[in-house]
Amino acid sequence: MGNIQVDISPPSYWQDFERLTLDVLKIKWLDDYAERNGRQGQPQSGVDIYGYNHKENESTGVQCKQRKNKKNLNEKPANTLKTEEIDIEIEAAKSFKPGLARFVIATTTPRDANLQEHVRLKNLDNIPFKVSLMFWDDYVDFLNDNPKLMYRYYENILKYRSTYNQIEHYLLLLSMAFDRPALRTPFHLESRATDFIDAISATQNAVSTGRLVDRDNRVIDQCLVPKPKPKELTKISKLLQTTRDIAADALSRGVIREHPTVIEILDRDVVRQLNELRHEALNLLNKLLKEHCLEVVEFGGF
Repeated sequence: MGNIQVDISPPSYWQDFERLTLDVLKIKWLDDYAERNGRQGQPQSGVDIYGYNHKENESTGVQCKQRKNKKNLNEKPANTLKTEEIDIEIEAAKSFKPGLARFVIATTTPRDANLQEHVRLKNLDNIPFKVSLMFWDDYVDFLNDNPKLMYRYYENILKYRSTYNQIEHYLLLLSMAFDRPALRTPFHLESRATDFIDAISATQNAVSTGRLVDRDNRVIDQCLVPKPKPKELTKISKLLQTTRDIAADALSRGVIREHPTVIEILDRDVVRQLNELRHEALNLLNKLLKEHCLEVVEFGGF
């Protein structure tokens, strides 16, 4: 976000706080497959989010603290945290399977020296994982350095502060759409061809409508499509359509065969075409991102 430090308030609802935490950690951990653990009401062993931190080589579980509103009993993110609660959550996380290397308690509480000291001392005890705290100050710092998430969760703040840029928002939405395995990793690493085709379709839709959804059709982000639309995006749309057509045809002809956890590909030329088409589309998007001084999407080795 340049040199402008934007002050941000925590989400009002715990579901939004949990989604924000997952998106932040996917980036920090370099883990596309980090996920929310179970659903509300299920036993979770104190872990709301689970993933692998590739920077630290640690399997990590996260507890997102929440509170009940005394008036209507609705749950919301916690803005206070006590040492006793930290100890309770640590005990709960000991039963999580497989075992954790690190356990993080995420909270909208401001950074607190007493809580930090308590956790440092707990890490000297004989517990099976390291413990960390993630305060709201950490979120604010991270969001100010990551415009993709800033536009997704706090678009109205940017508009109010006169830092909103329509084309920048649109390109960052597309960057988010392309920054997933179906678009930036070699095709032979896919586990399901149908999921691949669905992801390409969702990306096409994001290009044409400015609306990005996940695999459950939940809206991730949306914005107005700029007019006129950059000419590179017309080419990107055609490349994605060709990619979809080739993958769907190969699947229907049995050239691509789906198994429970992997796909079998009988024609290497299909892999080459799918890789080249996506590579060309990513190059065109990265050209636009560079022109607007935005971070490019890294290729995955194809």
